[in-house]
Parts: sequence; structure tokens; C-alpha cells
Amino acid sequence: MNERVLIAHMGSILEYPPILNLIMNLLVNKKKVTLISSDTNNKLPRKIRDNVNFNFFPIPVTYGTSLIERLKRRFIVNQEFRRIVDNKMKEADVIWTTTDLTVRCLGKILFKYKHVMQLMELEESFPLYRGAKYLKFGIDEYARKAWKVVVPEENRAYIQKVWWDLPKLPYVLPNKPYQLSSGRVPDSMKEVLNEYNKERRKIVLYLGIVGKDRNLDAFATAIDRLGGEYCLYIVGSVRKSEEENFEKLVKNHVNVKYLGYFPAPKHLLFLKKAYIGVLPYIPGKDLLHSSLNALYCAPNKIYEYSGYGVPMLGTNVLGLKLPFEKFKIGFCGELNANSIKENIKTIEKNYDKMSSNCFDFFNSTDLDEIVRSILEDR
Repeated sequence: MNERVLIAHMGSILEYPPILNLIMNLLVNKKKVTLISSDTNNKLPRKIRDNVNFNFFPIPVTYGTSLIERLKRRFIVNQEFRRIVDNKMKEADVIWTTTDLTVRCLGKILFKYKHVMQLMELEESFPLYRGAKYLKFGIDEYARKAWKVVVPEENRAYIQKVWWDLPKLPYVLPNKPYQLSSGRVPDSMKEVLNEYNKERRKIVLYLGIVGKDRNLDAFATAIDRLGGEYCLYIVGSVRKSEEENFEKLVKNHVNVKYLGYFPAPKHLLFLKKAYIGVLPYIPGKDLLHSSLNALYCAPNKIYEYSGYGVPMLGTNVLGLKLPFEKFKIGFCGELNANSIKENIKTIEKNYDKMSSNCFDFFNSTDLDEIVRSILEDR
């Protein structure tokens, strides 16, 4: 059995809740975990960093967007990353990479090891360097040579297998939180939470990044048309390119309130009072990922909302539509105010049953068993 797992991640795991979930899963199941990432030890959750089976080794971080800084990151930092991995793999059974970028940074040293290759996104190809349109990194070869490939959603597993001609169907490890624990309320959040908890209207809550692929305009209009009985609260970071449009959204809708960004798991504190959760995914093209990426989305939010018994509203994407219809935990519809308004009314009529269904959905996924099966020698 593979009891010693080295997790390699280029970047900060604090921006990737599924990696925190994986580490907790492994530690609870008595695995020895070594993490190599761009974090600092004091920023890692205490329940992870204080575990006797956990070791952490940082990758040197460089900042800046100049050509010199970018080249330094690409060559010097990657070289140090590979050196640390090679050294620490002397005491590990398996290396578990977490992202496409991590695979590109480590390169061919991965061929030496028993490699679990996890993909956070659905992608047909990956650029050789940032911004490259035509020069591609051969990530499909790494997937074919990996010991196991892991994706967060079932449809993605089948698509990825076909695109990359994989010998086996990837394992599906959903982006479900391993534990729904927000911890204590920090002083910096007390004022915001007090204001939020005094809200008398029914709260429609959006947790997540605000960007073009997460359009909230129709939801805000639908809330306005419900006549003041509902309100839309937004918690998360706003992409720089969307700051101006987002300011207009909040200004133009009296029932919309932006509370700010709060890093995981503190964002869970807002779920205790939420009435409906919002998942506004819009399929589209970008340089890194397939246009199918959002269509077969695999948000951890679907588990966060359901873990608190919060029914959901989503857009017409199959990654939401399939679990919503199977478990009766929410509704998908067209991205227009009338459709959203009618779905809110339908949820209200069936609220208690849908809330109960949410807990059933959450409990239907056994993360311990899935990770155990991935690490089995087969």
C-alpha cells in the first residue's frame, strides 16, 4: 500500500480548496504527507501543519511581470522545484501533482516516479509558456505515462480519455470539502457577519469569483422583480477586468450587496443563513482551457451549498443539470430574469424537501473510499 504521498503544487494551495481537502483526507487516513508548494508554513491551516504526519517544504517565490522576473520563475524556480521533489521522493511512495502547470514545471522527472496526475480543469492542450497560442506542452504524454489520472467530474473523465488516448478511464474525485468546518470567527469578519445575520429578507447567496464566466446581472434583476422579499449577497474576489461592470451592478440594484472576499474556509460562515445558492456558469473559450470546461463544471460550491442544506440555482450546463435533476437539489435555467424568478418561486414551494435532498446528495460521495481506491496498487 502507498502510505507516503508527496503532493507537488506550483503556486499556493490556499487558492485550491480541493488540495486542502486531499491533504486532510490523507492525514485522517494515517498517510504520511509531504507538501511542496509556494505557501508559507504559518499560512497553512493549523489542523494540517500541526499533524505529526505532515511535512512542508516551500518553493522559492518570485514576483513581478517583467521579462526578467518571468524568466527567473520559469527556469531558476522550476529548477529548485525539481531539486526539492527529487530529494523528498527518496522518502515517498507516490508523487501526486495537482495541476497542469505543476506537471509542466516538473517535466520529465515525473517519468521516474509512481505519478498520480490530478487535473483541476478540462483541457485538450496546454501552452508551452504563458500566452503561447501555437506552441504546446505535451501534457497528454504525461497523462498516458502517469500511474493514475484524476479528474473532478464523470463526463470529464470520458472526454479526457478520448482526447488524450488514455489507456484507462481517469478516476473521478469530486471537489467535495472533506470537512465543512469554518473555524472560529476572526475579528476582521465580525462586523460584516453581524450585518449579514441581521438580514430579514431571504438571502440568495453567491460564493466565488466574479468574472465574465460568472454573470450575475440576470440574477440581480430577478431578485429586484421579486419585490423586496429576497436579496442577493455576493462573497468573493472580483477579477480586475470586471471591477467597473461589477461596481455598476451593485450600484444599480438596491437588493444586491457585496460583502468582500474571505479566504476558505471562512467563506462557509455565510452559508448558515443562506436560503438559495447561485452557480452562474457560462461556457466560453479561453487560452488555457477547453470551451467545454464550464459546460462540464465541477464546482466545490455545489457541495458547500448542499452540505448546509441550501438548494441551488444554476445555468444550463450539464455539470450542474445532471446532479440537480438526479438528486432534486436545484434548478438550471436560461440566463434571464424571468426564468430565474420562476425557479426561485418553485424552490420556495418545495423548499423543505429540496433542502433535505441536499444533505442526501452531500452524503452520497465517500471521499475516503475514492482516495483509497486511487492509491491502491492496481
